[in-house]
This record gives sequence, structure tokens and C-alpha cells, in this order.
Amino acid sequence: MLEELTRLHSQGHLDQAESGYRELLAAEPDNVDVLHLLGLLRRQRQDLLEARQLLDKARRLAPERGDVALELAGLYFLEQDPIGARVLIEETLKHNPNQPGAHTLLGRIAVIQDDLPRAETLFRTALRTNENDAYAIAGLGRLLLDRGEAERSLAYLSRAVELVPKDANLAYALARALVLNGNRAFGEQAARNALALQPELHAARHLLGQLMLDARNFDEALATFAVLSEAPGFKAVALFGLADVARQQLRLDRAAELYREGLALEPDHVRAVQLLGSCLIGGGRSDEALALYQDFLARNPQVVAIEAAQAELLAQAGNDAGALAIWQQLAQRRPNDPIPLARLAVLHERGGDFAGADALAARVASALPEDVDLVLLRSRSAQREGRDGDSLALLESLRSLPLSPFGVMQAAHQYGVLADRSNAAQSAVPAWLESQAALPVAVHEQPSLGAELDSALAAPAAAAQGRAPIFLLGLPGSMVERVAALLHQQPGLQLLRDRAFAPTRNDAFSQPDFAAWATGVDAAAAQSVRQQWEAEVRRIGADPDAPLVDWLVRWDARLLPLLRQAFPGATLIVVERDPRDLLLNWLAFGWMAGFALHEPVAAARWLKAAQVHMARCDQVDGLRTLRINADAVLVDPIGQGQPLAAVLGLESLLPGAPQRGLGGLPIGLPAGRWEAYAEVLGAAFAEL
Repeated sequence: MLEELTRLHSQGHLDQAESGYRELLAAEPDNVDVLHLLGLLRRQRQDLLEARQLLDKARRLAPERGDVALELAGLYFLEQDPIGARVLIEETLKHNPNQPGAHTLLGRIAVIQDDLPRAETLFRTALRTNENDAYAIAGLGRLLLDRGEAERSLAYLSRAVELVPKDANLAYALARALVLNGNRAFGEQAARNALALQPELHAARHLLGQLMLDARNFDEALATFAVLSEAPGFKAVALFGLADVARQQLRLDRAAELYREGLALEPDHVRAVQLLGSCLIGGGRSDEALALYQDFLARNPQVVAIEAAQAELLAQAGNDAGALAIWQQLAQRRPNDPIPLARLAVLHERGGDFAGADALAARVASALPEDVDLVLLRSRSAQREGRDGDSLALLESLRSLPLSPFGVMQAAHQYGVLADRSNAAQSAVPAWLESQAALPVAVHEQPSLGAELDSALAAPAAAAQGRAPIFLLGLPGSMVERVAALLHQQPGLQLLRDRAFAPTRNDAFSQPDFAAWATGVDAAAAQSVRQQWEAEVRRIGADPDAPLVDWLVRWDARLLPLLRQAFPGATLIVVERDPRDLLLNWLAFGWMAGFALHEPVAAARWLKAAQVHMARCDQVDGLRTLRINADAVLVDPIGQGQPLAAVLGLESLLPGAPQRGLGGLPIGLPAGRWEAYAEVLGAAFAEL
């Protein structure tokens, strides 16, 4: 009967085997073999307390039994008493130097004590005693796996599972090896096998959840992590898994909640802090992400991954000095790490120190041939120096690399500029279109203007009172943003350009009520709009009673009835160019957020309608309009900019700092450049 029960046990029929063992033990309470086997089974079922009681009794009854002593030593090992386990094994080996499994267990103890060379020696000693010792074979396989030799480990772990197919831990180790060798389908099956053999093997469940997540099988991943969350000691890792699912589903707020729940249990989990930070940043909560990193680093100074995340976030927020300081510290602490130097190169370039950027890039280029930011930097440097062939070769090297949407945007734009420089319009246009293809479109409508607007503008305008503001207008490609940058450098002049970059102010320009204004704007409504506008101006730190220019990024002529009543005497500065240059520049360099150009003909039609709205600004009673040519003013701010200076109340415009793009490259195409694209963009130009 015992032989049959042992067979059932080895085949994984644990319920039947346990029932039979207990029946035998009731009849023979001092049967050492039954005590030993039932103790082994209870250990397999994670009942270490009863297993210990059974094996202790067996050892008292038969102290000479090496197999019982070894099983008891294994329990000590599981109870995190490696010293007790080693003492018992060594005592057993004194009586039987060839005790099967003894050197294997000593090897496992050496592993947890991080004495890996000794562990390998012990596993190989065990195999000299028994070449089919599955656990010694698996021990070597795990060592290879942990040292990154996944391909070699696979042969060992496959053999171990072949020898002991019903051992869940071996099946799990094989699953890991298969996954790391890129065989995810077989890895998934091995993980499922491990769980079928031992449902309480939570590490295998975690691996299965990760595999389901990677396969975007979100329903099963959620179910797997939900079960895992009930396992003792696995609550935090399960919450992180659930958060990973939510993050991949782009439910960033929910993902952030779950990461925070997990971090409440394991506050110093580096990966979770990184991913929580990315969710917060993606959800527009960068301040929270920065606070998260700072809190973590206060508890755990010099954790490189979080320091790097903090530096990247500071750079994104425009705090280049803060980012530089962190990367410089990392470079000093880690002189053999090329990444801090690469990031410093990017920051030096952004700060206009091109020589410093080039020197740093040259030091690490060979170590980081696939660093996309570094390749783009070097390509821009070559382009700046007129080495267009080198610049193009660097861009071509990116084709085999996975690029982020931002990387694609930069590379495609740069490729288009190089094509333009060689007069290859046929190549430039598709490259520029690719550079904007992934950007969202939220262009506002420019509807036809009817007689209702004319009627509203025919009503008497309000009398000017106090200082009237100045509004800056311009369409995509007009280079109004460069005019804004010029005005920003004029002393004593406030330029409000927050509508282009930051969450918009809460005023009538961000939430227009065109239907209400179509029939006119009464004095009470005008006063309310003016007061709200002034309050919002003060909220962002500006003074509405001092010289001020408000850049209205999204212009609609239906704002005119409101402007002449709420802001009587206001000046509209309209920045313009040849409409064909305007379209080409928009295509080549893009514009503000939401204004991606995906199709030239459609963009031209929108521009045509938008120009009608711009043209309606002329000769509106109660308002002044100044039209300026961006190319002329930017080339000669003092001479050609004199009318603009007069409107601003300035004696003349200061030229300001040179306006260049990243890497010191131009940020616009010259006037008249459209002629080189007359054929390629002929259909679009015809719409204008």
C-alpha cells in the first residue's frame, strides 16, 4: 500500500496520497517511512508546522536515517535557519559522505548566503554522486539564469523538469528561463504548469500576470493580480501589477492610485516610484511627481534611477540648472557611466554651449551608439557645421532603432530640413508630414462670417477708458511666435504668452460665447468680461494697468464685437507673411499644441478661412489694427520695426538675442522659399 501511495504522491495526486498516509499512520503511528513521506507532503503544501512535527518525530525514532535528517534540514532552510540546516547536513555527511541530496541542499544554502562559487562547487559535487540529481541540475541552471546566461540555463532547467516533472518550483524556474530566452508562449505554459502543481506558488502567478500584461490580455492579467493580492506577502507586488495594467490601458489616475497603495506597503520600491512618477507626469501632475522623487531621495539618497528621473523631469520643466546639477553629481560619482555625460551634452546644447555639448558627445558616442537623443544631437551639430552628409548618415542610423513619438518627430523634421537644404522638395514634404503625424489636432473652426457680425460691428463703440491693452494675432507659420519672443525681450513691456504653453486663463477668450455677442455686447456684459480678464492677468503675476501685450493664439473674428466694447481703444497687431510661405513654414516647423498639419490641402483651406477672419480686423470702429511683416521686422527690428515700437510706446525695438532653434539651427524658412515647392505643394497653394 505504501508503494502505491508513494506513486500517487510522485504523480501529484496529493489528496489521495495524504489520505492514505494518514490512514496508515493511524494504524502505525511510529512508522518512520510514513512520517517522512507525510512530512514531505505537508511541506509541499506549505504547512511547515505539521511537516516539522512529523519529521522531528521520525528523526527521534530513526536518528540514523540520512533521508529524514536531510528533509528536516530542508525545513530549517525554508524556515530561514540556514545555519541550523547546514549543521544538520554536515552531521549527516559525517555518517554518510554520499548522502543523496546533501550537497545539493548545501549548495542552496550557499546561494542564499551569496557564496555563488561555493554553491556551484557543491552542485557539481552532488552531480558526481548522482548525475541525475534534478535539484543539483536545477541549482546550476538557476545560477546561470541569475548571472544572465539564460540560453545555457535552459538546458539545465529543461533536464531538471524532465527528471522531476511534478515539481512546481522547477517548472517555475523553467518558465523564467523560457521567457528570458524569448519563448514567451512556452514560458506561459510552464508557469501555468507550476500553478497547476502548486496553486500557492505565488511567484509563478506573478510571472503569469506579467506575461498576460505583456500580451495585452488585460482581463486575465487583472484576474491573476487580483488573486495574487490575497496571498500573504504579495499584496504590494499585486497592487503594482494591477497598476501596470491600468497604466497600459492609459487609465493614468487609477494607475497612480494603485501604485500609491502598493508604495504604502513597500515605500522604497524603486520601479513603482519610477512608474508612479511617469503616470503623474502623463496626467499633467508634474509637481506631484517632483515631490514624489524628492521624498524618496530624502529617505534613500543616491538611488541613481530616481535621481535620473528627477533630472529628466526638471529638464522637461525648463529647470536646466537643476537638471545639470544632478547629472554632474552622477557623472562625478559614476565616472565610467556614459549616460550622465550624454544627458549633460543634451543640456549643454539646450543652453547654447555647442562646443561643450560636442565635446561631451564625442566622449560617449562610441559607448552609446543607440542613444537616440545623442544621435540627434550629433546630427544637429553636423548640420550646424555644414556637414550635411554626416548629419544625414546619423539620421539614417536611427531607422533600425525603436523611436519614441518625440524622437520620430525630431528625426523626421531634421531629415526634411536637410532635404530642403539640398533643394529636394519631393523628399522634404513627406518627411515634414511624418514629423507631425503623431501629434493631435485641435484646430478651431473658422466659420463663414455673416451679416450678423457686420450688424454688431456697426453699433457705436464704447469710449476708451484708461490704458487699452494690445492683442497679438498671427496664424500658424506666420512666425508670430518669433515676434512674441522679440517683444518678450523689450524692457518695460509685459508679454502674456501663456495661452500658447500653459493651461489657459479662465476668461472670455478661452471660453467665448459667440452666440451671445452676435447681437451686440451691452455695457454690463462688457464690464464683467473686462474685470474677469484683469483678474486673470493679475492671477498670473502681470499688471493690467501697465503696458501689456496679450497673445491670442486662437483668433476668431467673432471676438471683435466683444473687444470693441470691453476693451475700447485696444490695438490688434496682426503678424502676416505671404500665405504660401505661411503654409510651408507651418508644414516644416509645426506650430503650437493642437495645430498639427496632417494634410497640406486641408491645412490650406483652413488657412484661407482663417485669413478671412484676420482680414476682418481692419477698419473696425473702436479698435486699432497694425499689420506687420514678420520677415521684415525680424531682420531689421530697429528700422522695419519702428511702427510696431510706436504702437508699444517704445522709442525703438531692441534687436534682442538671436533666435535659433535646438542645436543653433534656424527655426523658420526664409521669405519666398515657397517657390521651390510650387510643384510639390501646387494643389495646396491653389487653395490659398
